[in-house]
Amino acid sequence: MANDKDFVVNGPVVVGKDTKVTVGSIAAGTVDLSTGNYFVDTPTGDYTYTFANPGDVQAFQIQATGGSDAVAETFSTTLYTGNGSTQTITNGLDLAGDGGIVWVKCRSDAADHRLIDTDGGANNILTPNANSGYFNNSTIFSSFNSDGFSVATDVATNGSGRTYVSWAFKKEPSFFDVVTYTGDGTNPRTISHNLGCDVGFMVIKRTDSTSNWHLWHRSVTGYAELNLTNAWNSYTGLWADTNPTSTSFTVDNNSVVNASGATYVAYLFAHDDAADGLIQCGSFTTNSDGSLDPVDLGWQPQWLMIKNSATTGNWDIFDATIDPELKSRLKANLADAEATYSQQYLETSSTGFSALAGWGGVTKEKIYIAIRAASDPDITWPSSIEWASGSAPSAPATGETDVFTLSTDDGGTTYTGIKSID
Repeated sequence: MANDKDFVVNGPVVVGKDTKVTVGSIAAGTVDLSTGNYFVDTPTGDYTYTFANPGDVQAFQIQATGGSDAVAETFSTTLYTGNGSTQTITNGLDLAGDGGIVWVKCRSDAADHRLIDTDGGANNILTPNANSGYFNNSTIFSSFNSDGFSVATDVATNGSGRTYVSWAFKKEPSFFDVVTYTGDGTNPRTISHNLGCDVGFMVIKRTDSTSNWHLWHRSVTGYAELNLTNAWNSYTGLWADTNPTSTSFTVDNNSVVNASGATYVAYLFAHDDAADGLIQCGSFTTNSDGSLDPVDLGWQPQWLMIKNSATTGNWDIFDATIDPELKSRLKANLADAEATYSQQYLETSSTGFSALAGWGGVTKEKIYIAIRAASDPDITWPSSIEWASGSAPSAPATGETDVFTLSTDDGGTTYTGIKSID
């Protein structure tokens, strides 16, 4: 033998004996080592592990499956090609159970936007680029599902060979809510919602007759209209001169927001500037050359809707899933097919977005709604672990499973670790 040192074996050596595996418990990232030696977990979002109650000498394993990112559990952009027949779109959102909206736009051809909310039902359709109320049509949308939705045969949502984008917003505190109500003609009228945080952007649509889409934004006084290009109107009476709170919004007896006996739907988008927030609503002014200094969100955006507030302009929607360079854009107020800039103007970064000269017009005031880009979960391990590779291994990607083997011989003061199965 290369190692010729003497050694003594105390007790018998047993070969082939089964190793007892005891499945232990993990709660909110805390691995209770007194409960077992094998732990199964699905971390969601950014995740931190801590170890509790270690033995003097103990080896254990953690089987971790990458869970959904917090954004992916609440918002989805899905690109698909129409087949002219019923088609199911799987996006991982339980729209049937949790509620929300699906917004579909044909990219390849001119066609009306279609927006369907779970409160109104699958066959009650709204058109963001028009002033029509709900219209009942079973050929546009089929159903809300536990993992997405299904479309029917209409060319606006599923024409054969056409390309589409769908945006799905799930009802979720600190992200999005849908509220339906019947007007009572009172002023003021306070209506509850479930965001539980600041409202960033609110859309109210009368559904029983024609009426423009009336909007409130936290950065601008008054209202605007989603289906029009108008600048912001400074009149605040629609909201009874009262801004929304974390639990309610207020309307007056105007026909477009609270006529007696009329029916309405309100879509509320949160503004959450917490480090782990998913959505922010704000404003900016472009520079004299049309460029935009970096807007700091604290995270990289995927989806942006931007509109001039002091002057006329389209409601431009940019989505990095469609085009990472954000040269492509759709207009919420128009049925037009997807348009493309000749070069890249808008840029995203890990902390927000900016724009090059020539993009936004000279000193234009604009508002935005920004939704965070999804990312694979990230695991933070205890600093007491010495990894065989010299650094902590990456977390498993969403849907993938890794096994990490760890041990301590000093009662948990230090650990050694290795990713044993990838």
